[in-house]
Amino acid sequence: MHAWQKWKFNHPVFHKACWSVLLVFIFLLGKSIPLPYTDAKSLVIENAGLHFASVATGGDLTRLSLFSLGISPWMSAMIISNLLTQARGFGLDRLSEKRKDWISKEITLLLTLLQGFVVISSMQLTTPGWAAKGAVLLTLTAGTMFTIWLSNTNAQFGIGGLTLLVLANMLQIAMKTGLAAILTLAGHSEVRLVLIVAALAVGMVLFASLNVLTDRGEYRLPLVRLLIDNRYASRSYLPIKLTPAGGMPVMFAMAIVTLPTYFCMFFLTFFPQNQWLMWGATSLSLTKLPGIVLYISMLFLLSIAFALVNVNAEQQAKAFQRAGDYLLGVRPGKATERRINQLALIFGFVGGLYNGIFAGLPMLMIVSHPHQLGVYMLPGYVLMIVGFSMGMIDQINILSIRKRYRPLFDHAKEA
Repeated sequence: MHAWQKWKFNHPVFHKACWSVLLVFIFLLGKSIPLPYTDAKSLVIENAGLHFASVATGGDLTRLSLFSLGISPWMSAMIISNLLTQARGFGLDRLSEKRKDWISKEITLLLTLLQGFVVISSMQLTTPGWAAKGAVLLTLTAGTMFTIWLSNTNAQFGIGGLTLLVLANMLQIAMKTGLAAILTLAGHSEVRLVLIVAALAVGMVLFASLNVLTDRGEYRLPLVRLLIDNRYASRSYLPIKLTPAGGMPVMFAMAIVTLPTYFCMFFLTFFPQNQWLMWGATSLSLTKLPGIVLYISMLFLLSIAFALVNVNAEQQAKAFQRAGDYLLGVRPGKATERRINQLALIFGFVGGLYNGIFAGLPMLMIVSHPHQLGVYMLPGYVLMIVGFSMGMIDQINILSIRKRYRPLFDHAKEA
Protein backbone atom coordinates (compact mmCIF):
# COMPACT_ATOMS: atom_id res chain seq x y z
CA MET A 1 0.00 0.00 0.00
CA HIS A 2 2.83 2.39 0.88
CA ALA A 3 4.49 1.83 -2.51
CA TRP A 4 1.20 2.47 -4.30
CA GLN A 5 0.61 5.70 -2.40
CA LYS A 6 4.17 6.83 -3.13
CA TRP A 7 3.62 6.16 -6.84
CA LYS A 8 0.31 7.99 -6.79
CA PHE A 9 1.60 11.18 -5.18
CA ASN A 10 4.78 11.21 -7.27
CA HIS A 11 2.95 10.73 -10.54
CA PRO A 12 3.16 13.85 -12.78
CA VAL A 13 -0.54 13.59 -13.64
CA PHE A 14 -1.44 13.88 -9.96
CA HIS A 15 0.55 17.08 -9.50
CA LYS A 16 -0.84 18.68 -12.66
CA ALA A 17 -4.38 17.59 -11.78
CA CYS A 18 -4.03 19.27 -8.38
CA TRP A 19 -2.99 22.51 -10.08
CA SER A 20 -5.95 22.29 -12.49
CA VAL A 21 -8.44 21.63 -9.69
CA LEU A 22 -7.09 24.62 -7.75
CA LEU A 23 -7.28 26.93 -10.79
CA VAL A 24 -10.81 25.81 -11.69
CA PHE A 25 -11.87 26.41 -8.07
CA ILE A 26 -10.42 29.94 -8.20
CA PHE A 27 -12.19 30.54 -11.52
CA LEU A 28 -15.58 29.37 -10.21
CA LEU A 29 -15.04 31.39 -7.05
CA GLY A 30 -14.31 34.49 -9.14
CA LYS A 31 -17.56 33.99 -11.04
CA SER A 32 -19.35 34.44 -7.71
CA ILE A 33 -17.67 37.78 -6.94
CA PRO A 34 -20.14 40.53 -7.89
CA LEU A 35 -19.20 43.72 -9.67
CA PRO A 36 -19.21 46.96 -7.65
CA TYR A 37 -22.21 49.28 -7.89
CA THR A 38 -24.46 46.48 -9.16
CA ASP A 39 -27.30 44.45 -7.71
CA ALA A 40 -29.87 41.88 -8.86
CA LYS A 41 -31.85 44.61 -10.64
CA SER A 42 -28.92 45.80 -12.75
CA LEU A 43 -29.56 45.39 -16.45
CA VAL A 44 -27.38 42.90 -18.33
CA ILE A 45 -26.75 43.33 -22.04
CA GLU A 46 -29.91 42.26 -23.88
CA ASN A 47 -28.41 40.21 -26.69
CA ALA A 48 -28.95 36.44 -26.59
CA GLY A 49 -26.25 35.87 -29.22
CA LEU A 50 -23.61 37.57 -27.07
CA HIS A 51 -24.80 35.63 -24.03
CA PHE A 52 -24.26 32.23 -25.59
CA ALA A 53 -21.09 33.27 -27.43
CA SER A 54 -19.59 34.34 -24.09
CA VAL A 55 -20.17 30.82 -22.73
CA ALA A 56 -17.86 29.38 -25.41
CA THR A 57 -15.12 31.80 -24.41
CA GLY A 58 -15.14 31.38 -20.65
CA GLY A 59 -17.50 34.28 -19.89
CA ASP A 60 -21.04 34.66 -18.63
CA LEU A 61 -23.03 37.77 -19.53
CA THR A 62 -26.16 36.40 -17.86
CA ARG A 63 -24.72 37.30 -14.43
CA LEU A 64 -22.62 40.23 -13.32
CA SER A 65 -19.35 38.96 -11.90
CA LEU A 66 -15.61 39.52 -11.97
CA PHE A 67 -15.22 37.07 -14.88
CA SER A 68 -18.24 38.08 -16.98
CA LEU A 69 -16.16 38.79 -20.10
CA GLY A 70 -14.09 35.59 -19.97
CA ILE A 71 -11.16 35.33 -22.39
CA SER A 72 -13.05 36.41 -25.51
CA PRO A 73 -10.95 39.60 -25.97
CA TRP A 74 -7.77 37.55 -25.73
CA MET A 75 -8.84 35.03 -28.38
CA SER A 76 -9.94 37.79 -30.73
CA ALA A 77 -6.65 39.58 -30.11
CA MET A 78 -4.64 36.46 -30.95
CA ILE A 79 -6.37 36.16 -34.33
CA ILE A 80 -5.96 39.88 -35.11
CA SER A 81 -2.33 40.05 -33.96
CA ASN A 82 -1.42 36.96 -35.99
CA LEU A 83 -2.99 38.49 -39.10
CA LEU A 84 -1.14 41.77 -38.51
CA THR A 85 2.24 40.17 -37.83
CA GLN A 86 1.92 37.99 -40.92
CA ALA A 87 1.27 41.03 -43.14
CA ARG A 88 4.56 41.51 -44.98
CA GLY A 89 3.51 44.88 -46.38
CA PHE A 90 3.67 46.55 -42.97
CA GLY A 91 6.97 44.98 -41.95
CA LEU A 92 5.43 43.52 -38.79
CA ASP A 93 6.57 40.03 -39.76
CA ARG A 94 10.14 41.06 -38.93
CA LEU A 95 9.34 41.93 -35.31
CA SER A 96 10.75 39.88 -32.45
CA GLU A 97 8.56 37.33 -30.70
CA LYS A 98 8.59 39.47 -27.56
CA ARG A 99 7.29 42.48 -29.50
CA LYS A 100 4.61 40.37 -31.19
CA ASP A 101 3.50 39.18 -27.76
CA TRP A 102 3.23 42.76 -26.56
CA ILE A 103 1.13 43.68 -29.60
CA SER A 104 -1.23 40.82 -28.75
CA LYS A 105 -1.48 42.06 -25.15
CA GLU A 106 -2.15 45.63 -26.26
CA ILE A 107 -4.94 44.50 -28.59
CA THR A 108 -6.35 42.34 -25.79
CA LEU A 109 -6.49 45.35 -23.46
CA LEU A 110 -8.20 47.52 -26.10
CA LEU A 111 -10.82 44.85 -26.88
CA THR A 112 -11.41 44.26 -23.16
CA LEU A 113 -12.06 47.96 -22.60
CA LEU A 114 -14.36 48.10 -25.63
CA GLN A 115 -16.41 45.06 -24.62
CA GLY A 116 -16.51 46.18 -21.01
CA PHE A 117 -17.75 49.62 -22.05
CA VAL A 118 -20.58 48.05 -24.08
CA VAL A 119 -21.63 45.84 -21.18
CA ILE A 120 -21.57 48.76 -18.71
CA SER A 121 -23.59 50.95 -21.09
CA SER A 122 -26.47 48.47 -20.89
CA MET A 123 -26.40 48.28 -17.07
CA GLN A 124 -28.28 50.33 -14.50
CA LEU A 125 -25.74 50.88 -11.74
CA THR A 126 -26.80 51.52 -8.18
CA THR A 127 -24.68 54.68 -8.16
CA PRO A 128 -24.85 56.93 -11.26
CA GLY A 129 -21.89 58.75 -12.68
CA TRP A 130 -18.68 58.11 -14.59
CA ALA A 131 -16.74 57.28 -11.42
CA ALA A 132 -18.94 54.24 -10.79
CA LYS A 133 -18.78 53.20 -14.45
CA GLY A 134 -15.01 53.55 -14.39
CA ALA A 135 -14.76 51.35 -11.31
CA VAL A 136 -16.90 48.64 -12.93
CA LEU A 137 -14.90 48.84 -16.16
CA LEU A 138 -11.64 48.56 -14.23
CA THR A 139 -12.99 45.53 -12.35
CA LEU A 140 -14.12 43.81 -15.57
CA THR A 141 -10.74 44.49 -17.18
CA ALA A 142 -8.87 43.13 -14.15
CA GLY A 143 -11.11 40.05 -14.16
CA THR A 144 -10.39 39.33 -17.81
CA MET A 145 -6.65 39.74 -17.33
CA PHE A 146 -6.77 37.49 -14.27
CA THR A 147 -8.70 34.85 -16.25
CA ILE A 148 -6.02 34.98 -18.95
CA TRP A 149 -3.36 34.54 -16.26
CA LEU A 150 -5.24 31.54 -14.86
CA SER A 151 -5.41 29.98 -18.33
CA ASN A 152 -1.69 30.51 -18.94
CA THR A 153 -0.87 29.11 -15.50
CA ASN A 154 -2.91 26.00 -16.23
CA ALA A 155 -1.13 25.61 -19.57
CA GLN A 156 2.19 25.68 -17.70
CA PHE A 157 1.42 23.64 -14.60
CA GLY A 158 -1.93 21.91 -15.12
CA ILE A 159 -3.84 19.67 -17.51
CA GLY A 160 -5.99 20.87 -20.40
CA GLY A 161 -3.93 23.86 -21.50
CA LEU A 162 -5.64 27.15 -22.21
CA THR A 163 -9.05 25.55 -22.72
CA LEU A 164 -9.68 24.01 -19.29
CA LEU A 165 -11.44 27.07 -17.85
CA VAL A 166 -13.54 27.39 -21.00
CA LEU A 167 -14.51 23.74 -20.64
CA ALA A 168 -15.45 24.17 -16.97
CA ASN A 169 -17.46 27.31 -17.75
CA MET A 170 -19.23 25.62 -20.65
CA LEU A 171 -20.22 22.55 -18.66
CA GLN A 172 -21.59 24.71 -15.86
CA ILE A 173 -23.63 27.11 -17.98
CA ALA A 174 -24.61 24.83 -20.86
CA MET A 175 -26.32 22.43 -18.48
CA LYS A 176 -28.29 25.27 -16.90
CA THR A 177 -29.30 26.97 -20.14
CA GLY A 178 -29.92 23.65 -21.90
CA LEU A 179 -32.25 22.54 -19.11
CA ALA A 180 -34.14 25.83 -19.30
CA ALA A 181 -34.54 25.46 -23.07
CA ILE A 182 -35.75 21.86 -22.70
CA LEU A 183 -38.35 22.92 -20.14
CA THR A 184 -39.53 25.66 -22.50
CA LEU A 185 -39.89 23.17 -25.36
CA ALA A 186 -41.74 20.68 -23.19
CA GLY A 187 -44.21 23.19 -21.81
CA HIS A 188 -46.30 21.59 -19.08
CA SER A 189 -46.40 18.11 -20.62
CA GLU A 190 -44.43 15.49 -18.67
CA VAL A 191 -44.65 13.00 -21.54
CA ARG A 192 -43.24 15.56 -23.96
CA LEU A 193 -40.48 16.41 -21.49
CA VAL A 194 -39.41 12.76 -21.22
CA LEU A 195 -39.43 12.35 -25.01
CA ILE A 196 -37.38 15.51 -25.57
CA VAL A 197 -34.83 14.58 -22.90
CA ALA A 198 -34.52 11.03 -24.27
CA ALA A 199 -34.16 12.25 -27.87
CA LEU A 200 -31.54 14.86 -26.90
CA ALA A 201 -29.61 12.37 -24.76
CA VAL A 202 -29.48 9.77 -27.54
CA GLY A 203 -28.64 12.42 -30.12
CA MET A 204 -25.84 13.94 -28.03
CA VAL A 205 -24.34 10.51 -27.25
CA LEU A 206 -24.35 9.54 -30.92
CA PHE A 207 -22.95 12.91 -31.93
CA ALA A 208 -20.24 12.74 -29.26
CA SER A 209 -19.30 9.24 -30.46
CA LEU A 210 -19.05 10.54 -34.02
CA ASN A 211 -16.82 13.38 -32.80
CA VAL A 212 -14.54 10.91 -31.02
CA LEU A 213 -14.27 8.81 -34.19
CA THR A 214 -13.39 11.82 -36.35
CA ASP A 215 -10.93 13.10 -33.75
CA ARG A 216 -9.15 9.74 -33.51
CA GLY A 217 -9.32 9.02 -37.25
CA GLU A 218 -6.18 9.82 -39.20
CA TYR A 219 -4.56 9.57 -42.61
CA ARG A 220 -1.13 7.94 -42.43
CA LEU A 221 1.63 9.05 -44.77
CA PRO A 222 4.29 6.30 -45.17
CA LEU A 223 7.53 7.54 -43.64
CA VAL A 224 11.03 6.13 -44.15
CA ARG A 225 13.22 6.48 -41.04
CA LEU A 226 16.87 5.66 -41.71
CA LEU A 227 17.85 5.16 -38.08
CA ILE A 228 15.03 2.82 -37.12
CA ASP A 229 15.20 -0.97 -36.95
CA ASN A 230 13.99 -2.64 -40.16
CA ARG A 231 11.44 -4.64 -38.20
CA TYR A 232 9.55 -1.42 -37.42
CA ALA A 233 10.10 0.35 -40.74
CA SER A 234 6.68 -0.63 -42.08
CA ARG A 235 5.01 0.94 -39.02
CA SER A 236 6.56 4.38 -39.53
CA TYR A 237 4.15 7.02 -40.76
CA LEU A 238 3.19 10.68 -40.40
CA PRO A 239 -0.40 10.91 -39.04
CA ILE A 240 -2.75 13.67 -40.14
CA LYS A 241 -6.12 13.82 -38.41
CA LEU A 242 -9.35 13.76 -40.41
CA THR A 243 -10.35 16.95 -38.58
CA PRO A 244 -6.99 18.54 -37.66
CA ALA A 245 -8.53 21.64 -36.08
CA GLY A 246 -10.78 19.82 -33.61
CA GLY A 247 -13.20 22.05 -31.67
CA MET A 248 -10.95 25.14 -31.64
CA PRO A 249 -12.65 26.84 -34.64
CA VAL A 250 -15.99 26.89 -32.78
CA MET A 251 -14.51 28.75 -29.81
CA PHE A 252 -12.55 31.24 -31.91
CA ALA A 253 -15.44 31.75 -34.35
CA MET A 254 -17.66 32.71 -31.42
CA ALA A 255 -15.09 35.27 -30.27
CA ILE A 256 -14.54 36.75 -33.74
CA VAL A 257 -18.23 36.93 -34.76
CA THR A 258 -19.15 38.96 -31.68
CA LEU A 259 -16.59 41.68 -32.51
CA PRO A 260 -18.72 43.47 -35.17
CA THR A 261 -21.67 43.53 -32.77
CA TYR A 262 -19.53 44.97 -29.99
CA PHE A 263 -18.02 47.61 -32.29
CA CYS A 264 -21.45 48.66 -33.57
CA MET A 265 -22.90 48.85 -30.05
CA PHE A 266 -19.86 50.82 -28.91
CA PHE A 267 -20.17 53.48 -31.61
CA LEU A 268 -23.96 53.59 -31.17
CA THR A 269 -23.39 55.22 -27.78
CA PHE A 270 -21.84 58.18 -29.64
CA PHE A 271 -23.96 58.06 -32.82
CA PRO A 272 -27.34 56.69 -31.68
CA GLN A 273 -29.15 57.64 -34.90
CA ASN A 274 -26.77 55.97 -37.34
CA GLN A 275 -28.76 53.43 -39.36
CA TRP A 276 -25.75 51.34 -40.38
CA LEU A 277 -24.63 50.93 -36.79
CA MET A 278 -28.17 50.02 -35.71
CA TRP A 279 -28.34 47.39 -38.47
CA GLY A 280 -24.95 45.95 -37.53
CA ALA A 281 -25.78 45.80 -33.82
CA THR A 282 -28.94 43.79 -34.49
CA SER A 283 -28.38 41.88 -37.76
CA LEU A 284 -24.86 40.61 -37.04
CA SER A 285 -26.05 38.85 -33.91
CA LEU A 286 -26.18 35.03 -33.79
CA THR A 287 -29.97 35.25 -33.75
CA LYS A 288 -30.13 36.87 -37.22
CA LEU A 289 -29.37 35.37 -40.64
CA PRO A 290 -26.41 37.66 -41.56
CA GLY A 291 -24.72 36.92 -38.22
CA ILE A 292 -25.31 33.17 -38.59
CA VAL A 293 -23.91 33.17 -42.13
CA LEU A 294 -20.85 35.07 -40.85
CA TYR A 295 -20.45 32.50 -38.07
CA ILE A 296 -20.64 29.54 -40.47
CA SER A 297 -18.14 31.23 -42.80
CA MET A 298 -15.73 31.81 -39.92
CA LEU A 299 -16.13 28.19 -38.82
CA PHE A 300 -15.08 26.99 -42.27
CA LEU A 301 -12.15 29.40 -42.69
CA LEU A 302 -10.80 28.86 -39.16
CA SER A 303 -11.02 25.07 -39.60
CA ILE A 304 -8.68 25.33 -42.58
CA ALA A 305 -6.41 27.85 -40.85
CA PHE A 306 -6.07 25.77 -37.68
CA ALA A 307 -5.45 22.64 -39.74
CA LEU A 308 -2.49 24.28 -41.48
CA VAL A 309 -1.16 25.62 -38.17
CA ASN A 310 -1.56 22.34 -36.27
CA VAL A 311 0.06 20.21 -38.98
CA ASN A 312 2.85 22.79 -39.53
CA ALA A 313 4.26 21.42 -42.78
CA GLU A 314 7.35 23.65 -42.75
CA GLN A 315 8.47 22.45 -39.32
CA GLN A 316 7.75 18.81 -40.19
CA ALA A 317 9.78 18.99 -43.41
CA LYS A 318 12.75 20.59 -41.61
CA ALA A 319 12.61 17.98 -38.85
CA PHE A 320 12.67 15.18 -41.43
CA GLN A 321 15.69 16.70 -43.16
CA ARG A 322 17.63 17.05 -39.91
CA ALA A 323 16.91 13.41 -39.00
CA GLY A 324 17.53 12.06 -42.50
CA ASP A 325 13.91 10.83 -42.79
CA TYR A 326 11.66 11.28 -45.81
CA LEU A 327 8.16 10.54 -47.04
CA LEU A 328 7.92 7.51 -49.30
CA GLY A 329 8.00 8.63 -52.93
CA VAL A 330 8.45 12.34 -52.07
CA ARG A 331 11.67 14.33 -52.31
CA PRO A 332 12.89 15.93 -49.05
CA GLY A 333 12.64 19.66 -48.49
CA LYS A 334 10.11 21.84 -50.29
CA ALA A 335 8.44 18.90 -52.05
CA THR A 336 7.75 17.28 -48.68
CA GLU A 337 6.44 20.56 -47.31
CA ARG A 338 4.10 20.99 -50.28
CA ARG A 339 2.81 17.42 -49.94
CA ILE A 340 2.05 17.83 -46.22
CA ASN A 341 0.47 21.23 -46.82
CA GLN A 342 -1.68 19.77 -49.57
CA LEU A 343 -3.03 17.06 -47.27
CA ALA A 344 -3.49 19.52 -44.41
CA LEU A 345 -5.52 21.74 -46.73
CA ILE A 346 -7.65 18.81 -47.89
CA PHE A 347 -8.42 17.59 -44.39
CA GLY A 348 -8.84 21.15 -43.19
CA PHE A 349 -11.52 21.50 -45.89
CA VAL A 350 -13.12 18.26 -44.66
CA GLY A 351 -13.00 19.53 -41.08
CA GLY A 352 -14.51 22.83 -42.18
CA LEU A 353 -17.43 21.04 -43.84
CA TYR A 354 -17.87 18.86 -40.76
CA ASN A 355 -17.91 21.84 -38.39
CA GLY A 356 -20.13 23.82 -40.72
CA ILE A 357 -22.68 21.03 -41.06
CA PHE A 358 -22.91 19.98 -37.42
CA ALA A 359 -22.10 23.21 -35.55
CA GLY A 360 -23.20 25.77 -38.14
CA LEU A 361 -26.29 24.57 -40.02
CA PRO A 362 -28.40 23.96 -36.87
CA MET A 363 -27.95 27.67 -36.13
CA LEU A 364 -30.10 28.48 -39.18
CA MET A 365 -33.10 27.20 -37.22
CA ILE A 366 -32.63 30.12 -34.82
CA VAL A 367 -33.97 32.52 -37.46
CA SER A 368 -37.44 31.02 -37.05
CA HIS A 369 -36.98 29.96 -33.40
CA PRO A 370 -34.87 32.73 -31.80
CA HIS A 371 -35.85 31.72 -28.26
CA GLN A 372 -34.31 28.25 -28.71
CA LEU A 373 -30.77 29.53 -29.30
CA GLY A 374 -29.41 27.39 -26.45
CA VAL A 375 -30.74 24.17 -27.99
CA TYR A 376 -29.35 24.81 -31.47
CA MET A 377 -25.95 25.76 -30.09
CA LEU A 378 -25.63 22.47 -28.19
CA PRO A 379 -23.96 20.63 -31.14
CA GLY A 380 -21.23 23.27 -31.19
CA TYR A 381 -20.78 22.95 -27.44
CA VAL A 382 -20.58 19.16 -27.69
CA LEU A 383 -18.00 19.44 -30.49
CA MET A 384 -15.87 21.71 -28.30
CA ILE A 385 -16.27 19.57 -25.17
CA VAL A 386 -15.27 16.38 -27.00
CA GLY A 387 -12.32 18.07 -28.71
CA PHE A 388 -11.00 19.58 -25.47
CA SER A 389 -11.57 16.33 -23.56
CA MET A 390 -9.68 14.25 -26.12
CA GLY A 391 -6.82 16.74 -25.94
CA MET A 392 -6.71 16.32 -22.16
CA ILE A 393 -6.69 12.53 -22.54
CA ASP A 394 -3.76 12.77 -24.96
CA GLN A 395 -1.88 15.00 -22.53
CA ILE A 396 -2.47 12.56 -19.66
CA ASN A 397 -1.24 9.66 -21.80
CA ILE A 398 1.92 11.56 -22.72
CA LEU A 399 2.60 12.37 -19.07
CA SER A 400 2.10 8.70 -18.16
CA ILE A 401 4.61 7.40 -20.71
CA ARG A 402 7.57 8.50 -18.58
CA LYS A 403 6.30 6.44 -15.64
CA ARG A 404 5.90 3.33 -17.80
CA TYR A 405 9.61 3.32 -18.63
CA ARG A 406 10.82 4.18 -15.11
CA PRO A 407 11.63 0.49 -14.26
CA LEU A 408 14.11 0.44 -17.15
CA PHE A 409 16.00 3.44 -15.78
CA ASP A 410 15.88 2.08 -12.22
CA HIS A 411 17.29 -1.24 -13.45
CA ALA A 412 20.10 0.57 -15.28
CA LYS A 413 21.03 2.50 -12.11
CA GLU A 414 21.17 -0.74 -10.07
CA ALA A 415 23.41 -2.35 -12.67
